[in-house]
Order: sequence, then structure tokens, then C-alpha cells
Amino acid sequence: MLLNFLSLITSTRFLWSTRSLCFVLIMLLSACDNSPSQKPSRKSSAQLIETVSVSYHSVSIKQTITGTLQAARTVRIINQVPGLLTSLPVYPGDRVVQGETLVQLDDALLKSEVEKAKATLKQAKVDYRRLKDLAPRKLASDSEIAQAHTLNDIAIADLQLKQTELSHSQIKAPFTGLISHRLVEPGDVIPLHNHLLTLIDTSSLKAEIHLSELLLPLIKTGNQVDISIDALGEQKFKGLIQRIYPVIDQDTRQGTIEVTLNPVPAGALAGQFCRVTIYAQSKSRLMIPYDTVRHDKQGAYVFAFIDNKAKRINISTGIQHENLIEVLDGLSDQQQIISKGFFGLKDGMSVKPVSLPSPKG
Repeated sequence: MLLNFLSLITSTRFLWSTRSLCFVLIMLLSACDNSPSQKPSRKSSAQLIETVSVSYHSVSIKQTITGTLQAARTVRIINQVPGLLTSLPVYPGDRVVQGETLVQLDDALLKSEVEKAKATLKQAKVDYRRLKDLAPRKLASDSEIAQAHTLNDIAIADLQLKQTELSHSQIKAPFTGLISHRLVEPGDVIPLHNHLLTLIDTSSLKAEIHLSELLLPLIKTGNQVDISIDALGEQKFKGLIQRIYPVIDQDTRQGTIEVTLNPVPAGALAGQFCRVTIYAQSKSRLMIPYDTVRHDKQGAYVFAFIDNKAKRINISTGIQHENLIEVLDGLSDQQQIISKGFFGLKDGMSVKPVSLPSPKG
């Protein structure tokens, strides 16, 4: 009896525990069924931005470009006749004046050839004169006289040739300047057309610098520039734009201009590093802040603010001036473009300006 009673109690407890567990599960399932299947979606908000107006600015460009000083003229002294070098009295750093003898080659053979040419000419003149005297007596034909005349002309030309070759055995300075290189020594046998000396004209110095094709129309020859030479400190010297080359490099889109430094300051030498500051004339340009411009594979672009949306517009840019950059194509005056709020910004996205710029009166 006792065992049957205990079994009845145990079975009753198990039944109530099972019923309790089932009740809890049913309540949980009911709660899940009563909850909405999807959470209400949050309404997407427009991205906050700031805008700026595209506007015209009167811009006067100042640009500093590095370069190297060069002599105004550089001449390589080259011999026009071969021979033994007998005299070379000048050394690098020597100043020479125009007409001063720089090179002397052995001229003994050339002098002998000149004397021979003189003798040949003398004989040709005698023969020609004799035949002319015989012509009235019919003792010389017209062809003989013509041949003698030709030989006389040849002798004259040959003498001039030998005299010219003799003059080339001595080389004089073509202008006043400094010797920069000495490449041979007396006693050397010099072949034809050999580089002997280099002469530079230091009466003025020049520098060839490269300038953007966008700035070239804003300068002209005769414009003043500032030139500073690193070796001489921070002092600035006045120079002039001497010439503007007529060709633009197709790879760099830059042109070459030549500026001159005259007079030459003390301590300035060819080969020194210099900085040339160019001042271009003022011009009204359509400008936007430089940091509003984006770049990708398609090129430069900005986001315009149109009907509360961001609109991508491809642009062509020009020169940069301080924190502004010129717009050559794509935008118009007073058009609104986005200046801040680019993170995650895409074409066509809804945007909201934090504050619109006040219209210009």
C-alpha cells in the first residue's frame, strides 16, 4: 500500500511539472506571435552639408620657379685646320678681350703653301699677259687666251684658300669674356675640328625656366622679374624677361622663357642655383576653393547643390592661387557647390545645407 501511494505522488508531481513547462512555452510563443514581424523602418534623413558660391575674383599671379644661371653667351673654340699646337697662353678664369690671340698652331707649312700659291699666280699672270700680246699678230688662238685666263683665276682662288688656311692657324677671341675650359696643351698635335677652349660672356647672366601654358599669355618680353641666388643669401636682384620661346612641351604643357640678370652682382657665377619670381598681369577668373574639388579616374569634379540633392559635375581647372583654383569649364557664376560634408556623399543623394550663404547684393 505504501509503495503504491508513493508512486501516485511521484506521478502527480511529474504531471504538474510537465503541465507548467508547457504553459510557459505556450505563453512565450503567444508573445512572439503577438509581436510585429518587422520593426518599423527609420525614415532616412538628408546628409548635412555646407555650400559655397562660385564667383569671379581679380587674380594677380605671382609664381616662383627654380632655375640655373647661365652665361649670356658660350662659345666652344674649335680649330679649323689641323696642326701642332705651339701656344695656348690662357687658362680657366682668365679674362680676355675681343681680338686677343688665344690659340697658335704651327704655321710653317701653311706659310710655304701660301708662297707657292703666290708663285703660281705670278706665273699664271705672265702667261696670260704674253698670250694677250700675241693675239693681235695671230700668234695665239682665242682658246689659248681663254685657257690662260682660267688658269690665272684658279691661281688667284688657290692663293686666297691658302691665305685663309694660314689665318686659321691663329684663333682670336670673338668677344670679351672669361675662359671656362682649357682642354689641350702646347705640344699636342691637334686633329681637325677639335674642341680647344670654352669662352663665356659674363657681361650678363641668364636663366631658362619653364612656365605653365596657362600663365604664358599673361607675361610679355620686357616684364621685370625678381631673381634670388641661394649662394648669395636672401637678397633679390632685378631681371627682365628677355624672350619667350614659341613652342609648348606637349608632355608637360609648359613653355620656356629666358630671363636675364644685368648687371651681374658680385659673386654671381654661371651654374649657380637661382629662384625667379614672375608677376603676371591681373585678370578676372571664375574661382572656387581648392578643397571643394574631387578627383577620380574620370578627372576633376565637384558636387553642386541642386534641388536639395548633390549633383556631380565634371570640371576643367586652370591655375591655382593661394587656396583658390580657377574653373575653366563646367560651372557658372554664383552657382552653389558643396564645400563640406563629403564623407559618404554620392551623386543624387539628398542633402541639407547647414546654412546657405547670404546672396550678394
